[in-house]
Amino acid sequence: MTSIASTPVRPAQPAEEDSIPDRIGREVARRVGARRWDMWFDRTTDFVVEDGSLRIRADSRFVADWIERHFREAIQTAARAELGDAAKVSLEVRHRPGEDATSHDGTEGRNQDGPHAAPPDRSRARNTKRLRRDRRDAGPTLAGFEVGDSNRLAFDAAQRVADDLDGAASILFVHGDCGIGKTHLLRGLCQRRQEFDRTSKVRYLTGEQFTNEYIHAVRNKELDGFRKSLRRLDLLAIDDVQFLSNKSSTQSEFLHTLDQLAMSGATIVVASDAHPRTVHRFSGPLTSRFLSGMVVQVDRPDRDLRLRLTRRLAADRGMKLSESATDTLAGRCVGSVRELLGGIARIDALARIDGLDANREIGSISVQRALGDESTSTGGRPIRLGRIIEVVCEAVNVDRDELLSTGRHRRVVLARGLCAYLAREMTNACFPEIATSLGRTTHSTVHTADRRIRRQLEADEQVTSDDGESTLLRDLVDEIRRTLRRG
Repeated sequence: MTSIASTPVRPAQPAEEDSIPDRIGREVARRVGARRWDMWFDRTTDFVVEDGSLRIRADSRFVADWIERHFREAIQTAARAELGDAAKVSLEVRHRPGEDATSHDGTEGRNQDGPHAAPPDRSRARNTKRLRRDRRDAGPTLAGFEVGDSNRLAFDAAQRVADDLDGAASILFVHGDCGIGKTHLLRGLCQRRQEFDRTSKVRYLTGEQFTNEYIHAVRNKELDGFRKSLRRLDLLAIDDVQFLSNKSSTQSEFLHTLDQLAMSGATIVVASDAHPRTVHRFSGPLTSRFLSGMVVQVDRPDRDLRLRLTRRLAADRGMKLSESATDTLAGRCVGSVRELLGGIARIDALARIDGLDANREIGSISVQRALGDESTSTGGRPIRLGRIIEVVCEAVNVDRDELLSTGRHRRVVLARGLCAYLAREMTNACFPEIATSLGRTTHSTVHTADRRIRRQLEADEQVTSDDGESTLLRDLVDEIRRTLRRG
């Protein structure tokens, strides 16, 4: 038996003979509150009861993800009250012609379109391409942002701003290197704020766009209109704000815009490639305004996050990567998400050229072919043993003289092991040659150091710096490799 309520009755409108979905909907509304019910359930979801289970069909994946994260407990409680303790709840995106409905299973609570989903086979390639294009056209979302230790604080801050929660920062300044997700965060929080409150006035601009629009307004005597268009917003997001550096007139206008928005209770979010204190030629008052808000850094993705991103990005392309291939790619592309995207694009292109069957798994050898070997990655220049020693010493904070001495401090021992391991991996040098470069009289000590690092990597061990900060040895090795490849 199946029953359905396309727009479940609101709590303020009880019916004489409610259906089961109506009653479940009313209880959910009571538990989450009328405002949240109106925003996330009414007119955007269907409640379907079938064989003692509840299915909730949402208009979009964004709505389904939001309901899953925020209201599952309330829904589960309401469903069990009507259907019994064994009742299962699942969420799915409402089926549209030509698309496959995807769901969140009630027992697992996991998105089937997540990073660990099996890639589609070629029989669905045309449909998959259309779905990928639809997701790209929709723009970045917070639901699609992969969260790890390197970006968790920035993500949480962006989420609070997007949801307009109490205690959210009125000024949020996000900074970090290029290609690590700052733009995704800004565009995603703008999209979510508009989903959360459709009456909210939201605008996303780059620093260059703000500058060009300001100059155009000045030249055409349209400054009043320019100011009104920005100072009536509820949320203003400015990407690449460092573009305003050394532009005193534009900075002054932007400062007045920030002040006006702050007075009206609006939120300002900006992204930059550097901390506000270190951006070249920012005015003192503007820097002060940024520092008065919440300043958070997005770091380069750590290994765990790179592995998840690799699986997800490969699945989006319909590629099957073996675990060794995934590990190789995540180890080679350590700088940014864009590096991973570029690496996956090259692997995909090579697989197509080779005529590789789509159902066949891509191995690490194919990844190495696509990315090039260690010597070609430095522009054809071989990596010197001296360069490896130099980079390792800097990374581990060890003097070269200490490394070449007989000292046994743990940092010195770690540095010697890293030099031995990376020299074997990235050069053609033999153990006696490596031993000579490290000031050792016999090569057996270098051989032992190399094996020790390999065991530590296999065990996924951490290393601790002198100031007590811990990091995965694997991440440290990846960072040293990246520096060496840059030449």
